[in-house]
Amino acid sequence: MLGNFLGKNVRIIDDEGVEWKGFVRSVETPADSEDNQWWLDVVNVNKPGFETGLIISESEIKKIEVI
Repeated sequence: MLGNFLGKNVRIIDDEGVEWKGFVRSVETPADSEDNQWWLDVVNVNKPGFETGLIISESEIKKIEVI
């Protein structure tokens, strides 16, 4: 359940093996999404070009942890 990461600093490894770090600002539940999966809105991302944040789906996340 990705809702547990709301309001937390996280480390994400995506399905391509790229590491992301940031703060989970909001969560979209499967009931609210068009494709019936979790979505995370992550801000303060550690990558250039993502100053406005990263929106990532549950299917794109290989690993996630609180840091």
